[in-house]
Amino acid sequence: MQFMFVEQSSENTAKDDAAKYDSAKYNERSFSTLIRTLRLSQGYFSFVLVNCNSLALRQQIVDRLQVNCPVKPRQLFLPESATTLYRTIAAEIDGEQPPALMLLGLESVEAIDRLLVSTNLLCSEFSKTFSFPLVFWVTDEILRKIIRTAPDLYNRMTTIRFISN
Repeated sequence: MQFMFVEQSSENTAKDDAAKYDSAKYNERSFSTLIRTLRLSQGYFSFVLVNCNSLALRQQIVDRLQVNCPVKPRQLFLPESATTLYRTIAAEIDGEQPPALMLLGLESVEAIDRLLVSTNLLCSEFSKTFSFPLVFWVTDEILRKIIRTAPDLYNRMTTIRFISN
């Protein structure tokens, strides 16, 4: 089944159609890259950053991953009160090693700077404890915060981008 990541628009001009085609094609490549990244990271720890500004598009991609990806990623919705990512993940998986863990809700975390700084300081600890890819779903705003407050973390990440119209 071919699936196009295109947000609906009421306008229908040739220019808009071309832009939608380009974003759909781009997002298909990004989706394939994400699946390949998850598949090749099995048994190993890795940081994967997925940049997507549309929550609706994000949900489409997450739903499609659950159906089409041979690696069934587990989802973790971060609580607004989260202050450390390492402890939050360790408590969630409770010694289990899921095939992949997707972190959702970073944009809602109240102490996001504190969470990112502590994650940056503990970068090396993640690979000692976890053997699965950790997928950060972020908006442009959170991406800028990661680059600014957690540069070591950002430098270790594989980055995949989805675009919306």
